[in-house]
Amino acid sequence: MRIVGGKNRGRKLALPDQAYTRPTTDRIREAIFNILCHHPEIDLQGAYVLDAFAGSGALGLEALSRGATNVTFVEAHPKIANILQQNLKLFPESDQLHLIISDIRKLKKAARAMDLVFLDPPYGKGLEFQALPYLVEQNWINSDTVIVYETEVQTDIAPLLACTAVLDERRYGGTKVYLLKLKKKMRKLSVNAIRFYFCYCRAV
Repeated sequence: MRIVGGKNRGRKLALPDQAYTRPTTDRIREAIFNILCHHPEIDLQGAYVLDAFAGSGALGLEALSRGATNVTFVEAHPKIANILQQNLKLFPESDQLHLIISDIRKLKKAARAMDLVFLDPPYGKGLEFQALPYLVEQNWINSDTVIVYETEVQTDIAPLLACTAVLDERRYGGTKVYLLKLKKKMRKLSVNAIRFYFCYCRAV
């Protein structure tokens, strides 16, 4: 795996054991950033980024290479986090990179909301439906945050669509990538109300 664009293009990254992770391929990552770099809702230059379920950190490090100012990586599995830490040390901008070893649902409140959040959880566990309202509650996501959500084609994303608007949607083989933002009506709701939307939509 390597960085596919920007100032760090070509830099190789170590991969965690694939028994624990499902890395986004170079091809899909390049396609995602082609969208991000040309989308009117997104400006990577100077962006604050959260790479949730970070794995190797490839998505966040790609954002750094393309101009992001500050990237936070969250990884719950200690062995994967060790590989991620090795990857972060390869980059001279280490003061702009922050690793948090934690369950995404236990993060402390952010000092400021992120401009861009990568949400690429393990498939089939429904973690995104728990993580997104929690990240709103903890100020990692606000009304201006763009969320890049990657999942398998057969995932029922109705709970997410109850609270978010789709800015873009692409399919790459068995993978779907969505660019999302909180819906306007959701921006005024309490976090408990947003959680209710998720629970209701998952039940029906």
